[in-house]
Amino acid sequence: MFAVWGAVAVATVILGVTNGGTFVQQDRLPGTETQASIDLLRKNFPDVTGPTATIVFHPQRGVSLSDWRVAVQVGQAIKQVGELPRVATVENPYGGTGGAKGPNAVVAVAHLKGTARDLRPEDMNALEEATEPARLAGVDVDFGGIASMILNQPKAGPKEGVGVVLALGVLLLAFGSFLAAGVPIVVSLAALAVAYSLIHVGASIAQVHPTAPMVAAMLGLGAGIDYSLFVVTRHRRQLADGMDVEASVGRALATSGHAVVFAGGTVVFAICGLWFSGITFIGIIGLASATAVLLMVTGALTLLPAVLGALGTDIDRYRLPRVRPDKATHRWERWGRHVDRNAWPYAIAATAFLLFLATPVLSLRFGIMADSTLPHSNSARRAYDVTAENFGPGWYSPFAVVASVPSPADPPRADESTKTAKGWSALRREPGGRLNVSPDDRPAPNPQARRLGEELQRRFRGVHDVAAVDNMVVAGDSVILTVVPASRPETAATADLVRNLRENVIPPIMRAHPGARAYVGGESPAIIDMATIVKQRMPYVVVVVVGVALVLLVIAFRSVLVPLKAALMNLLSIGASYGVVTAVFQWGWGIRLIGLDQPMPIVSFVPLFMFALIFGLSMDYEVFLLSRVREEYLRTGDPHESVVKGIGSTARLITSAALIMIFVFLSFLGQPDSMVKMMGIGLASAVAVDATVVRLVLVPALMSLLGHANWWFPGRRRPSSPQHEPAERRFEPVG
Repeated sequence: MFAVWGAVAVATVILGVTNGGTFVQQDRLPGTETQASIDLLRKNFPDVTGPTATIVFHPQRGVSLSDWRVAVQVGQAIKQVGELPRVATVENPYGGTGGAKGPNAVVAVAHLKGTARDLRPEDMNALEEATEPARLAGVDVDFGGIASMILNQPKAGPKEGVGVVLALGVLLLAFGSFLAAGVPIVVSLAALAVAYSLIHVGASIAQVHPTAPMVAAMLGLGAGIDYSLFVVTRHRRQLADGMDVEASVGRALATSGHAVVFAGGTVVFAICGLWFSGITFIGIIGLASATAVLLMVTGALTLLPAVLGALGTDIDRYRLPRVRPDKATHRWERWGRHVDRNAWPYAIAATAFLLFLATPVLSLRFGIMADSTLPHSNSARRAYDVTAENFGPGWYSPFAVVASVPSPADPPRADESTKTAKGWSALRREPGGRLNVSPDDRPAPNPQARRLGEELQRRFRGVHDVAAVDNMVVAGDSVILTVVPASRPETAATADLVRNLRENVIPPIMRAHPGARAYVGGESPAIIDMATIVKQRMPYVVVVVVGVALVLLVIAFRSVLVPLKAALMNLLSIGASYGVVTAVFQWGWGIRLIGLDQPMPIVSFVPLFMFALIFGLSMDYEVFLLSRVREEYLRTGDPHESVVKGIGSTARLITSAALIMIFVFLSFLGQPDSMVKMMGIGLASAVAVDATVVRLVLVPALMSLLGHANWWFPGRRRPSSPQHEPAERRFEPVG
C-alpha cells in the first residue's frame, strides 16, 4: 500500500507541475443580461470581448506626468503593450498630465485575445516588461482586472503550515504520544498532495476559480486529520485492551472506519449539492472540495491501516510526560448527567445564544467582490485607489451598455460587406482617449442605431448616480456606450443603478424602437447577475442538501426524530456562523485583525458554500455522537444514561476534532483572497459553535427531554434488553 500511495502521489504531483493550468474566473453566465451583452459584443466588437488588464500609471514623488519626457515614456509603454501578440487592443479611456487641479495619472485597458482559459502567467510577465519604460521614468505601474488574478494565483505558504502545527499540538494532547499524533498529519498531507495536484490538472481542462484549491485544501486537511484521528483513537483503545495489532486495525476499520465512510460520504453529498446553484464555477469548486474529502476518506481507509500495521505496538512510543487523556471520560460523563438533570434551562439558554449569534444576519447585504475591497498592499487595490482619487470612484469599473437595432431588409453593398467582415480589428483609442476605428475598417453605421445610441446617451446622463456617459461608438446595427457610475463598485448604490437602468430607464426606450435590444454589461453587472442566480437557486440547494442528509441519517439510525432534530441543529449552527461573518466583514468588527482595512458586503455565493460545507461537517459530529448514544440505548434501553455514556465516550474526541478544524480553517486567513477569509471565519465559527453549544449542550438536553421518542421508528419495538436488535445491525461507535 505504501508503494501504491507513493507512486500515485509522485505521478500526480509531476502531472500537476508539468500540465497544471491557470486558475481563472468563469467567463460565461448563461441566461443573464451580462451574457447577452457579451454575445452581442463578440458578434460586432470582437476585439473588446476578451479578458482585460487595467494598467494604472501614477508618478512617484517628485515626478510629474506634465513633464514631456515622462509622458513620452508612458506613451511608449502603452504602445508596447498594444504590440504584444496576446493583446487585441489597448484603450486609454482617461488620463491626466498633472495640472494644478487636474489628475496626475494615466489609465489604460488592455483587451487580451481569447478567453480567460487561454491566459497564462507569461502574459502577465509580458505586460510588466512592456511597461518598463514608464518605470524607468519614475512612474509606478499597478495592474488590476484579470491581470491581478493572474499575478495572484493561489499559493499555500508558511501561514497555512501554522494550522498543521497547531493541529499537531491538539493531537499530542488527545493521544499523549508524539508518534501517534504524527500519523494523522502524515496521512492527510499525502492525500492533500494528490488532491491539490488533481485540482491543478483540472484547471487545464476546465475553468477552475482561484478560490477552489484553497477551499479544497482548507476542508480536506481539516476533515482528513479528523478522520484519521477517529480511527487511530479506536485502534489505540483496542491495543490497550489487549487486542493484537492485526485484529485491532481490522476492528478499527469495521467500526470507526464505517463511521468515517458515512461521515465523509455525507460531506461529499452535501458539497455536490452546489451543482444545483446553476453556476458552473460554484459547482466546480464544490467538486474540487468533494474530491479532497473523498481522497481523505480513501487515505483513512487504505494508507492509514498500512501505517498502523507498520508501527505495530510502537504507536504509543515517545509519550508526552504527565498527559493522561483517558481520564477525561469521567469528567464528561459528569457533565452529561448535569445537562440531563437541567435539560430545560440548557435547551432554552443554548437556543437563545445561537439565535443571538445569528442576529446580524437580519442586516446581511449581498455585494460584489471588487478590486476596491482588497487590502492596500495589493496591486489591484492601489490601481483602484489611484483611479478613484484622480477620476472618481466609479471610473475604474464602468458599465458597457450594448444595443442593436434590426438589420435593414436590403443587403449591404459589396464594399460594406467586406468592411463588416473585417470587423473591429483596427479598434483603437484616439489621442483624446475616445474609441474610434480607422475609416477603412468602419462598418457602415445604421442611422437608426445612431439615433438609438444618442437617445440612450441622453437619457443616461439624466439618471441619478451616473457620473458620465462617454465613448458612443456605432458599427453597423450596433452601438456601445460606456456608463460610469458615481459610486464605488461594491456599494449598494452601484447595484441599485444597474437595476434602475435595466428595469426603469432602458425598457421605455426599447418600446420606442421596435425590435431593438439593449443590455447592461461589465464587471459589476456580471457579479450582480451572479448574485441573482444564487438567490434564485439557493432554495434548490437547501432542499437537496437537507433532503439527502435526512435520508442518510434515517438509514443510519433508523429513527424519525433524530434526523429532523439534527437538521434543525445544523440550521442553527449555520445561522450563527452567518451572523459571525456578517458582524466581522459587513460591520467591520475586528476586520483589521484578519488583514483587511475596511468593511465589505458579503459575496453572494459565500453563504451558499458555507451552507453546504457546514451542513456536511455538522453531520460528522452528529454521527460520531449519536452512534455511541444509539449503541448504549440498544444495549440498556435507558434514554438518559445512553446520552451520558455517549457524551463521556465521544466529547473529548469531538472537541479535539473541532479544535483541529478550527486551527486549520483560521490558518487560511493569511490568504489575500477575501472570499477565502470569509470561508475561514465562517467555517471556524460554525465548527466551534457546533462542537460545543450544539453537540455538548443543546443535543443532549433535547434528547433528554424527548426520551424514548428519539428512537421511535415505524414497526420497531422499544428495546428492553441488549439482545433486542441483532448486533450485526448496530451502528458501531467511533471512539
